[in-house]
Amino acid sequence: YYMRKYKATLGVDEAELREYFPLDHVKKEILSIYQELLGLRFERVIVKNNNSKDNDDDEIFEVWLEDVECYAVHDLKQWEEEEKKEGESASSLLGYFFLDIFPRDGKYSHQCVYPLRPSYVTVGNDTNDGDSSADSHRVLPACVNIGNLSRGTDGKPSMLRFREVETFFHEFGHVMHCVLSKSKHSLQAWAWSAVPWPGGVEQDFLEVPSMMLENFVWQPEILKRLSCRPKDGSSLPKDAIDALSKSRFVMDSYSRSRVLSMSLYDLIVHSGPGPTYSYKGQDYDAIDLYSAILSDATGVSVIPDTFPVASWYHPMMGYDAGYYSYYWSEAYAADLFSEFEQASSVVQYDLGLKYRETILSPCAMLDGNTMLRNFLGRDPSIEAFLMRF
Repeated sequence: YYMRKYKATLGVDEAELREYFPLDHVKKEILSIYQELLGLRFERVIVKNNNSKDNDDDEIFEVWLEDVECYAVHDLKQWEEEEKKEGESASSLLGYFFLDIFPRDGKYSHQCVYPLRPSYVTVGNDTNDGDSSADSHRVLPACVNIGNLSRGTDGKPSMLRFREVETFFHEFGHVMHCVLSKSKHSLQAWAWSAVPWPGGVEQDFLEVPSMMLENFVWQPEILKRLSCRPKDGSSLPKDAIDALSKSRFVMDSYSRSRVLSMSLYDLIVHSGPGPTYSYKGQDYDAIDLYSAILSDATGVSVIPDTFPVASWYHPMMGYDAGYYSYYWSEAYAADLFSEFEQASSVVQYDLGLKYRETILSPCAMLDGNTMLRNFLGRDPSIEAFLMRF
């Protein structure tokens, strides 16, 4: 509440901002930006009914709800070459993603990307000369972007809060990480800590690719593309963009110290059997430990008779002893984004293609530090992250 009130003194009117972000336009532009940046082409897949007689395709797509959308992802250059040739070829096809972006009863209430099929190469049958690669082929990855964005009502379009726009852009970065993975083994394919199988990049690298792409949302050229007020088609005015940019790190000291205290709590409770834990030479139970760390780090005491950790789902869904990875990832995401900031436009195809090849496609075939060095051409640094403050 106080943060919203303070942002208003900087010229940020969240209700007014919302008038510029209709869901259909935001979705269309997010897909367009990612296609341009990464050299891709998205094609909406027509989902066929099970009772349809015309089911001759090799792969029939079914969805669990009629408003779920499915898209095929193609390499743009290969797709353009195929268009010039007679007949059809699937060599440009990289994978699939589904958009399930509206809430419903019983649905996971947060935003996330969930892998449906990993990327890997099957093992073929051995030939007489011992070559088992003859019959091998790549299994194409697929994932779903799970969202909970408001539907339009009474003929009016769904209008997004800016935070929802930022989250949509961020989560779609995970979509691209999954679909563009070209791992040899399924264990090396993109996965999320909440899924019931092992795999994917190191836990503290998982958020790096999407956090880098999330930075795009704050750039004036991107804000102009993402915004379109329905009543007159205008994009976000310059003064609103400037005010929004100035508000990005408002009250950051408190919010960051709070996340750091949660990260420290996460590490401490997962470093011993309990029921008591040591912090600065004193022993605490789980409830008092959180209160001590939070008040020590932020200077703000926990509300009496409350225990926020009880509703904190991350330690229960794979981020145990790994919550620190959000800030760890953000630091290196800032280093990666600094390369785009130096370009004339952040939607820079050459840089985007390099990012796709060195950060997204290898997935867990390389460790995070190696991928960072391959893109940056140097050792990674936290300097770009620190310069923001």
